[in-house]
Amino acid sequence: MKDITVQELADALKQNVSFTLLDVREPYEYEVCHIDDCVHIPMGEIPSRIQEIDNSKEVYVMCQSGVRASAVANFLKTNYGFSKIAIVIGGVNAYIEEIDQSINI
Repeated sequence: MKDITVQELADALKQNVSFTLLDVREPYEYEVCHIDDCVHIPMGEIPSRIQEIDNSKEVYVMCQSGVRASAVANFLKTNYGFSKIAIVIGGVNAYIEEIDQSINI
């Protein structure tokens, strides 16, 4: 498991790198703001919706600040054997601050 910066995420998005961006925030948080083309599965729903996550691709896990993303990444690795997984450091907060200030939270 590794950490990636929001700059690395932005670069991957621009370069159309094949990966899954997994947003694990709650629906009310997601409705306020989100990055397009992500897979939205709230943290508590991960076990019942695991089939929606393609573990053949790199999975970048994101939440508001990084705490939940870390927990979900550890859960996926430990319980489902995900090996290509990364935590987006600072989450949506860092993405807005460093990459796209036009996103309103």
